[in-house]
Amino acid sequence: MKHSLAEASWLNRIYVGLVHPVLHGKTYRGLGRRLGEFRRSERMSLAENKERQWRSLCRLLQHAYDSTPFYRDRFDRAGLKPSEIRSTEDLQKIPVLTREDLRLHFEALWSRRYQRESLSPAATGGTTDTPVPLLRSPECLKEKLAVKFHFDTWAGMWPGDKVLRLWGAQQDFSTNPSWRWRLYERYLLRRAWAPASLMNPAVLESYRQLLNQFRPKVIYAYPTPLALLCEFLRDCGRPYHRPASAICTAEPLLDQQRQVIGQTLGCPVFEHYGTRDFGMAAAECEEHQGLHLNPAAAYVELRPVSSTEVAGLQEMIITDLLNYGMPLIRYRINDCALLGPERCTCGRGFPLIGRIIGRTADVFQLPNGDRVPGISLHRIITEDCPGFKKIQIIQDTVTDFRVRFVRGESFRQADLEFLVKRLGERFGNGIHWGFEPVADIERERSGKTRFCISYVQSAGAMTARATAPEPEH
Repeated sequence: MKHSLAEASWLNRIYVGLVHPVLHGKTYRGLGRRLGEFRRSERMSLAENKERQWRSLCRLLQHAYDSTPFYRDRFDRAGLKPSEIRSTEDLQKIPVLTREDLRLHFEALWSRRYQRESLSPAATGGTTDTPVPLLRSPECLKEKLAVKFHFDTWAGMWPGDKVLRLWGAQQDFSTNPSWRWRLYERYLLRRAWAPASLMNPAVLESYRQLLNQFRPKVIYAYPTPLALLCEFLRDCGRPYHRPASAICTAEPLLDQQRQVIGQTLGCPVFEHYGTRDFGMAAAECEEHQGLHLNPAAAYVELRPVSSTEVAGLQEMIITDLLNYGMPLIRYRINDCALLGPERCTCGRGFPLIGRIIGRTADVFQLPNGDRVPGISLHRIITEDCPGFKKIQIIQDTVTDFRVRFVRGESFRQADLEFLVKRLGERFGNGIHWGFEPVADIERERSGKTRFCISYVQSAGAMTARATAPEPEH
């Protein structure tokens, strides 16, 4: 893969230095310089990057204390001064920031060093609950876009390359564009959109034809619909264009999805992790040994999740190092990860996590007061009953669970009896398990699927979150 601007094609350099800055100067101006800075930082050692990251964190903490009423009050209540925070242990004395904090204290969270009207409106992701408004400083928009493009280059994707976006978040594109907008998207921005909200043979065939007509260099997609498209391409018996790489984001990329995508398209598959709260936060390199975090963009804490059968599951607490307009310090993003090797053989000096194992699903409340993370229960059921093709777990009351399932080829009715026995052994016999065979697990309008849903009130419970990356503009 070509990673530096000097190695990119002449067309890519024109888009980085001229086309995008002219079209979208607010967010693209200085993109080439920023990409160069990130390229130099990845050549630095991990220790050097961590030292720089800590200095950035300390600057942000002081800025937040000096300029936002919310953080001055929060620090004072904790008996802390930013200058006294010298270690991770000190940092953890600051209470975790939640979406409810954003909802209740919005006006106290933005920095008074900015004019209110100069801050750009944004919002948290809204797959499973109502989006919460955010504000961003003008300079952070450029930085966040550069972080995303920097990660894209690891997968061989540069501004100006043809990209097919198989996408579920309809707010990111027009579903009924004018002919002028279609020309602008297809021939100037060189990208085509394929909505992922409805997937059937007719839609999949239209996407096969789009692949052949547009011939993208990269497919940028939600992994679930891309895996469905690849299964269709594999089995349809008709020719289709193969891109140079595929980038999967917005949902955790499952091993079986990676396999079917890579084998069908005949190209490397890269996983990216991004949220609407922060933008793009982590990405795989060409070694595929985990996801690298850009230390200039965010400070990530990993906290062990207790009462789970997923060994090594870690909750992610993230501090945004780029947005000085509305600082997000020790923010509970409601995502989990697994630890990976400390270093990657690619040699980059960026921190590494193993993988995003799944957005922290609804927490199930048991009769005895125990709580079970949905991701754990999902894994238990699929491991004990491999005959299920898909499942969705719904808790209606503290003692009543429903498992909606799509039968797989190996499914047998006796599997349900065995599963009930195993669940009773794990969680006691006071829970009623109902099973509902369905033709499919419905996708939400966003193109995502909720695998675990609890209607039982559980204050402070983690909720399912399949997050999408920040739109480019």
